[in-house]
Amino acid sequence: MFKAKKKIDVVDPNKMEMAPTTEVAQVKEERIVKETLIAKGTVLTGEISNESDVLIEGSVIGDIHSSRSIRIGREGKVQGTLTAEKITINGYLQGRCQATAVKILSQGRLDGDIQANELSIERGGIFNGNSQYSADKTAKELEKITKENVTALPKLVTASEGSPVKKQCDKS
Repeated sequence: MFKAKKKIDVVDPNKMEMAPTTEVAQVKEERIVKETLIAKGTVLTGEISNESDVLIEGSVIGDIHSSRSIRIGREGKVQGTLTAEKITINGYLQGRCQATAVKILSQGRLDGDIQANELSIERGGIFNGNSQYSADKTAKELEKITKENVTALPKLVTASEGSPVKKQCDKS
């Protein structure tokens, strides 16, 4: 019948404990880094380069570089080169992919080349082109460091190589 009033806690901003500035900066950064959307009906010609995720529902003619991920939605069409950590295609791409992981979904089509560590194609997805495995950069760097830090052991000389080997016998 009657609605009870809800009690709201009022916080005095002067009494609040301030978080360290690095934590505040990280929270702000998380809020800033969202997703760049190329909406359906949009035609973009040129190069896109950013730090956030990219979702394409419109058309792009040009190269796209992202330090995170690129997704081509069902209605999305791209003609160019995609470079990102992760690329997901559910629309159409004519061009090249360079990523750690490339996924072609059931409505996706790629006519071009792929250079990636991982490639997956769902049933119904179409890939027409060439793929090349590219090892992870960190694995290559680790292998290089390991080779640099290995020290050679001195060669052991055996009796057949000319150095006499003395045998000791116990006299019992």
